[in-house]
Amino acid sequence: MFVGADELWLEMRQDSLPLHVLEYEWDGYRPSLICLDRRNDCILELGAPWLDMTVSKSKNCVGYFDGDRHIKCPSGSPVTKFSQCDSCSGESFLPFQGCVFEPRCEGEECDIEFCKREHVLYLALYNTRSKIGMSSTRRVERRLIEQGADAFSIIGSYPNRRKARSAEKDVSSRLRISQGIRQRTVLQGFTDPVDHDAMERVYRSIASSIKNCFGLSAEPLTFLEGYPISLPLQSPPELMETSGRHRGNPLGIKGKWLIYEDRGIRAMSLQDLVGRYLAIGPDP
Repeated sequence: MFVGADELWLEMRQDSLPLHVLEYEWDGYRPSLICLDRRNDCILELGAPWLDMTVSKSKNCVGYFDGDRHIKCPSGSPVTKFSQCDSCSGESFLPFQGCVFEPRCEGEECDIEFCKREHVLYLALYNTRSKIGMSSTRRVERRLIEQGADAFSIIGSYPNRRKARSAEKDVSSRLRISQGIRQRTVLQGFTDPVDHDAMERVYRSIASSIKNCFGLSAEPLTFLEGYPISLPLQSPPELMETSGRHRGNPLGIKGKWLIYEDRGIRAMSLQDLVGRYLAIGPDP
C-alpha cells in the first residue's frame, strides 16, 4: 500500500502540530475552537475565522473537563466515531457512548442526569428542507445553531431522552420526515436565497400533519439568522477532506461548515476537527 506524499508529510509532522482540538462550540452566533496548547500546556479559545491551517489525519481522545480543569486522556487513545475513548466518556459523560443515538434506558439503570433530563422533539428547516430531531430542552436552540438550521419549531416535550428518541422515530416513520440531511445537500443549498414564506408553508403543512396524526401542537417557527456568513453563494462549495493544509479567503461559517475561497469555493467540517491536531500559520 502506497502512502501519498502529502499524507506522509502530515504523518511526519503530527507531533509538531501544537494544538489538540477539544471542542467546537457556539456562544450565540459566535463560533470558537477550544484547544489544548501542547507546547505551553494550557487551554486556548480560538475565535473565528481560522484558515491557514494544517490539520492532522489521526484523532485522539480529547480527555474531559472536571469543572474548569482539563483532564488529559491517560492513554491518548485513538478515536473515530466519538471524540472520547470509553474510559474518559465514562468518567465525564456516558458509560455507553452509543446512548447518544439510541438510549438504553430512561435513566433508571444508569442514573445519568443527561438521560433523565427533559428533552424536546423539534422540526428543523434548512431553507425548505426539513428534518425531525430531538435535543435536551435546555440547549435546543444552541443545538440547531450548531447544525446550521435556518429555523425550527418545538413539537413536543418528553420527560427523558429515551422517550424523546422513541417519538422522533415514530414521527419520522409515519410522516416520512428525514432524521438527517446529507452533507452535500446542505452545502448545495447554500446557493439558494433563504425563503421565509416558503419555509412557513412547509412548516404549516408538516405542523398540520403532526397535529392530525399525533395530537401535538407545533410552536411557531423560530428563525436563526445570525450566522457569520453572507449567503447565497455563487456556486456550491466543494467538500474538502478535513486533514491537510487549508489556505484561502474565509467567506464565513454556518453550523459546522467553514466556507472559504481557494481556487473555487470550498467547505470543511469544523466539527470534524475535534480530536485532531492542528497548527495555525504557514509553517507548522
